[in-house]
Amino acid sequence: MKHNHTSPGNPYKHSLQIIPLILFVAYLYLLTQIILFKGGPVDPGIIKVQLMAWLQQPDLIYTRTINLTPFQEITRDWHRLSLHPSGTSIQLIGNVLAFFPLGIFIPVLLRHPVWSGILVLPISLLLSLGYEVTQLLTGIGIFDVDDLMLNTAGGVIGYLAFMTTVLCGKWLIGAKSSSVTAAPSTENRAL
Repeated sequence: MKHNHTSPGNPYKHSLQIIPLILFVAYLYLLTQIILFKGGPVDPGIIKVQLMAWLQQPDLIYTRTINLTPFQEITRDWHRLSLHPSGTSIQLIGNVLAFFPLGIFIPVLLRHPVWSGILVLPISLLLSLGYEVTQLLTGIGIFDVDDLMLNTAGGVIGYLAFMTTVLCGKWLIGAKSSSVTAAPSTENRAL
């Protein structure tokens, strides 16, 4: 008798389902480390100290650097590409690539392609907005509307790439199985 490893009560199946969640938490940690702590160690105490300083002196918000003009930094970086291609392209492409995995995690965790497609844009936007507002309130970084656009685009592109890969994989598997069943067997030809 064969044992089915995918039965509902099988703990093996449930342990496999938690792996994407663990990877997602690790991804969020790394994203926080990159965006808020510029690659340094994650220290929530720094965020707390900066937020407390802002709460005690709300006028500090006026000393923060803010870009609310869409495409201002993107255009500036695009023009700088000819002078400093490596550093500037990392800034532009890095914002997209940082949120690319989010577009993969959303359908993997939700396991529903329609809801994933509907939610990928707002989830990407809200996560990016959370980071940008944290940078604004703490002064740890710059609030930049272009980062919002690039990060959100990264999430959507990640989703589209993942779903395209899934659909192509299903199509290839379907094409292979239909070619196997469509080929007449030698036993049937002999009859």
